Parts: sequence; structure tokens; C-alpha cells
Amino acid sequence: MNSSAPLLDYFERLYIIHLPERVDRYRALGTELLNIGIDIQDPKVYIPHAPKPKETNGFTSIGVYGNFLSHLGILREALKDGLENVWILEDDAIFRRKLRQPLEQEKIVQHLTQNHWDLCYLGHHIQKAELRGYPLGLVPYTGEFIWAHCYCVNGKTLHQLVQYMEETLENPSGHPRGGRVYIDGALNLFRRFYPEIVCLVSNPNLSNQKGSPSSLAGGRWYDRMDAMRFLVTAAREIRDELWRISG
Repeated sequence: MNSSAPLLDYFERLYIIHLPERVDRYRALGTELLNIGIDIQDPKVYIPHAPKPKETNGFTSIGVYGNFLSHLGILREALKDGLENVWILEDDAIFRRKLRQPLEQEKIVQHLTQNHWDLCYLGHHIQKAELRGYPLGLVPYTGEFIWAHCYCVNGKTLHQLVQYMEETLENPSGHPRGGRVYIDGALNLFRRFYPEIVCLVSNPNLSNQKGSPSSLAGGRWYDRMDAMRFLVTAAREIRDELWRISG
């Protein structure tokens, strides 16, 4: 049975990277998804077990290593199961209001259906000025950028991507082909070393990262002060809502 979200209808699975103790993020993402027509408990939505390594294994922190393993585990599973495409979200993703319109989602699905693509980023940190000369919608982009909180992978690219990510696990930190790097860094390097990969990005950006304490690094000083918590939370919520409206 089709959902009210064309995006979820198109992708075989929507994977969410989530630490079970971050109940705040689960609830917030559930609301974000519901606003774009997706029930976080839909059978096509998968929240796999989050690896919790005991050591950094050469990464900058245990959290960064665990996050990398989460992404890699999802990609390995999608490859093993022979999926045609997957959509991967981290649990701090938020969405532009325009994505709440089924017509906007249908435009994305139509583009992905009718065009060749390997990676597609609905969320990224590319500045508006850098995309000013591009048409609106999904556009091919060969420049370098970061963020891996909202991206999609075509099934035919999974083997090559998994193989490269496994290589970075074997390479030492600082290796010219990448070694023990953040997941978004690994994806960026993958595109650099394999320029035939067709990467699409949304113009304008459709997904940002919610303002919340990081799970990958120690929280900022104001996140550790009880007296500041209410003000900081309110400020982040205002910032997020302004972004949803205007980008």
C-alpha cells in the first residue's frame, strides 16, 4: 500500500541512524517525517542496531568510528539484500517546508526515475551562492562538500562504495586515499577518486541538521550548563524553524 509520501514509495528502504538513548532525536525526527507524510514506524523504515565500539581504531573519537560503522553496515546490508536504492538519514535531520508538498516529492522521484544517478544528496552544506548558476531541482555536482545526514544511494553503486569504505578502514589515518575519516569525508573522497560517479544535489538544499547536542563529540560548554539549557533549546528551535521556512 502506498504511503502519502512519494519519496518513501520510490525508495526500497529508508534507513535511520539512531542511538537508542537519544530519545529526543527519535521523537523530533518522527515529527519531521510525519510532516512530509512518512510514519517512522512504516515497514519500509529501518532503524538498525547502532554499533558501539570500545576503542577509536584510529578515528578521532569512538563516536565518529561508531557512526562510520553504522553507515557502512547499512550499505553492506543493502548490497547483500540486492536493493535497487536506499535513502539514509541520521536522526538529527530536518526538512524544508516545501518538502511537505507531495508535488515537490514527485518532482524528485520523477528526476531520479528518468535520469542516471549514483549518489543523491537531499541535504548538504553547499552554500546558495555556489549553486546560483544551477537550475532548481536535482542537479549534477562535482565539487567537494560534506554532510551525510540525508543522502540516497543507487543500488548499482553499492558494491563500489562499500569496497571503498572498507578500504578506508584498512588504511592508516592520513593515507592519500583516505583512512579512518568521518563518513562524510569518506563519501567526498569516494566521489573524488571515482569521477565517473554521478552525484546529484538538491538546489535549494532540502535537509539540514537539527540544532542539538552532538553525539559524535563532547557537547559545547552551554550544553553542559543547566541554567542555559532552556534558552539554548529555544534558540535552536527558532533557528530550525526559520531554516525550514526560508532555507
